[in-house]
Amino acid sequence: FNLMKDYSKLYPDSYFVDRNLNDKRRVNSFKLEKKLVEKYCSKEGVICDVGCSTGEFLDVLDWKGKKFGMEVNENAKKESIKKGILFERNILTEKNYFDVVIFRGTIQHLPNPFLYIEKTYESLKNNGFIIFLSTPNSNSICYKYFNTLPALEPEQNFYIPSDLTLSNALKNINFEILEIEYPYIKSPYS
Repeated sequence: FNLMKDYSKLYPDSYFVDRNLNDKRRVNSFKLEKKLVEKYCSKEGVICDVGCSTGEFLDVLDWKGKKFGMEVNENAKKESIKKGILFERNILTEKNYFDVVIFRGTIQHLPNPFLYIEKTYESLKNNGFIIFLSTPNSNSICYKYFNTLPALEPEQNFYIPSDLTLSNALKNINFEILEIEYPYIKSPYS
């Protein structure tokens, strides 16, 4: 796989219109997700947000440590930089560096998701955390009934995980599963 292939054409500037804390449903979901992150992480240390968009999630998370991001859209990246997110290091360049790596609504957008999970494993410090948030679940009742999920844009998705397949992949790569929650039933997106 070519990790450097440019997929930015799939994410034009128009994709990021509601990505500056101007979508109340997104912000309310961020608040729910913030509680999940805080359950395991102290908001200190080094974090990497894969597919960080404009940095709005890390902004709401109010992370106190070093914040790094990965983003294919240059204008979204510029917005992230304004929020203090750095791009010099990421899961593809570092080993034993990050305390937390977040995949918030991004695993389905990656052309080689398992490679990114393996690279995350290598880039995390011992006792580091990989956290998946806002992740589609092809094993959900909604997906099984409609054969899709409302927020999915087919042309931007490479892999629609299920809770079972993603858990299995994580275990095979040597991650320990601490918890699986289904918080979106109570979210503004339900």
